[in-house]
Amino acid sequence: MENTEYVEEYEINDYFELQDIIQGRGDYIDLREKCIFRGVSRKCYELIPSSLRGFNIAKYIDADYAPGIKLRKEDALALELSVPEDMGDEGYEVYNLNKKYEFENGRELDDTFSLNQFKALQELFVINKFLDDADKEGLKVPIPQEIRRKIHSLELEIPYQWPGKEYYEIISLAQHYDLPTRALDWSYDFKVSLYFAVKNILVDNNTECYENNDGVLWAFNYRYFQGNFEIDDDSFRLKFYRPEYYTNPNLSAQKGLFTFHIDSKWNCDERSVDELIIDELENHKSEEDGEHVYNIPGLMSFTIPKNEKIFYKFIIPEDIKADVLNQLYLEGYSEKSLFPGYKGVTRNIKNKAILDAILGRY
Repeated sequence: MENTEYVEEYEINDYFELQDIIQGRGDYIDLREKCIFRGVSRKCYELIPSSLRGFNIAKYIDADYAPGIKLRKEDALALELSVPEDMGDEGYEVYNLNKKYEFENGRELDDTFSLNQFKALQELFVINKFLDDADKEGLKVPIPQEIRRKIHSLELEIPYQWPGKEYYEIISLAQHYDLPTRALDWSYDFKVSLYFAVKNILVDNNTECYENNDGVLWAFNYRYFQGNFEIDDDSFRLKFYRPEYYTNPNLSAQKGLFTFHIDSKWNCDERSVDELIIDELENHKSEEDGEHVYNIPGLMSFTIPKNEKIFYKFIIPEDIKADVLNQLYLEGYSEKSLFPGYKGVTRNIKNKAILDAILGRY
C-alpha cells in the first residue's frame, strides 16, 4: 500500500483527465514545472535501475568472465571448495566466480560485503566493454582521459563511489542504448513518459497475455532533492544528471535526464527510488511550528506544502492504452519524433498501422 503522506495515486479514465490533472486545471496544481516523469508499461515494475533487477547485467557478460575472490581456508571450506594441502589457516586462495556469483562447485557467493563489490565490478566491466568496442568502431564516446587510460587494463578498479561522477556521461549514453546500468530514465515532458507507459499495447495486445497490463505514469516532485550538486555533498545517495543533448538526438527529443543510485563500492542499495526517498523523508523529519521540516544529509532543509506530494502515480488501465497512444500520435509524440532518423520514421509507419487495427479502423 502506498504511503499517502508522500504519494498521491490516481486511476485515469481517459487521456484528457490525465492532462487536466498534470496541467493543473480545476483544483489540481500544475505538475509540469515541479516534476520529472517516468512511464512504465506494467504496475508491477518498480523504480529500480536495470542493473539492479535480478541478473539483468549477466545477459551482457560472456562466459569467459570469471573474476577471482580471495578466500581464507575457513571460508573456502564453509563453501565446500577444494583447499590446497599447503594452505594454512591464515593463508588464502583465489577462487573464480561466474557471472551469476557461483563458484565452480555451484555454490553461490553469500558474503554480502564481497557480493556488493562484484555487482559493481560487473557494471564496470560492461561499461568498459561498451567504451572499448564503441571506440574501436569509430563511434564518438565521452571518455575522460583518466578512464581512457584504463580501457585496456586487465584489473578493473571500482571507484570508491559507484558510479563515480566521471562515469555519468558514459553511463547515460550506454543506458540509452539498452545496457543495464545504475541509472534510471526520466523526462521533463510528461507526454514523452506517457508514450513509454502505453506503447507496449502495440505488441502485447496481439502476442502475449498478461494478468495485469495496466501502465503507470510516475511524476516525481524532485526539486527538493536536487540540491546535492549545489552544495557538493555526497551524503545523499540519489543524484540527478542531465547528459549533453547535442551528442544524442534521442535524448534531446525525449527531454531526458537520469537519476543515479550512488553507493560505496561495498554497498548496493536495491530499493526503488520512491522507497529510498520516502525512507529518507521519514528518517529525517522533525516538527517545527506545526509543520514537518526535513533535514536530509546532503540536501538543504525544506518543508513540503500541504497541497503537494513527492510522488504522483497515475494508473493507466490497459483498456485505454490504445486511445491514449492515439492522442499522443495526434499531438506529435510518436516514434518519428522521439527516435529521430530513418528508423524512427519506419517504426512509426508500422506502429500506426498496428494501432489502427487495434482501434478497429483497419
